[in-house]
Amino acid sequence: MDRERLLKYLADNSVESVSEVHTFSEIDSTNSEAKRLINNGIEDIQLVVADAQSAGRGRRGRDWVSPSGCGLYLSLVYPFSIEADDLQGLSLIAALSAHAAIRNLGVETLQLKWPNDLLVGNKKLSGILLELHNDSIQTWVIIGIGINYKLTDDQRVLIGRPVAGVSEFLSEPPSIEQLAAVVTVELLRNIGEFISSGFSTFQSEWNSNDGYLERDIVIKKGNSRKIGLYKGVDENGSLLLQTADGLQRISGGEIFPSVCETRG
Repeated sequence: MDRERLLKYLADNSVESVSEVHTFSEIDSTNSEAKRLINNGIEDIQLVVADAQSAGRGRRGRDWVSPSGCGLYLSLVYPFSIEADDLQGLSLIAALSAHAAIRNLGVETLQLKWPNDLLVGNKKLSGILLELHNDSIQTWVIIGIGINYKLTDDQRVLIGRPVAGVSEFLSEPPSIEQLAAVVTVELLRNIGEFISSGFSTFQSEWNSNDGYLERDIVIKKGNSRKIGLYKGVDENGSLLLQTADGLQRISGGEIFPSVCETRG
């Protein structure tokens, strides 16, 4: 990660709200470093970017394989004065931001998967991990974004599930620094709009880019599972599932294609 190049890209895009940018050749996890910054008493927005992570983390305790040169590993630390309950939808905002940034670079077949994954076909290109930390004054949110950039065959085997990288779809891929900058720009812009207007202004954009819309799905959360027809997200970012018992709003869980759809 070339720090000066990253700072130049951010400056070119008039990113002035980030008070400090922290870059590392390797770190345990950008989210872990972000938490350390909070514990050390930071007061403003901070950006943490690394070339590699030795202990990268995804949702639900999964590892995020993070070798050097193969992905973007980024965490934005953002202080919110609103209550944590009002932050529902922020995870989707982060995914929409990464989606817009990568699509604007030329990856046109990119789709969203609720609540915060980016897919090309059935291959995962990006994942997001949000972590909240409260103090007596405000709620800190760490928005961790991992984007696959260029993966070798050995790394694909190690990951153990279908994955794709940004460079596969572009004849002239952006540098890691440029990718970090455009994602950060979109994220900061969308957070500002989210604070002002909530998630409702993003609802239509999400639904128009959701790869699972109008598909039969299974939602798993812990040991529970629900089956139904996916109807998109509501004005708060909750998933809408049409079941035999009626339309249900679901705020947490993981989507899988239903057995019926997989066989069909």
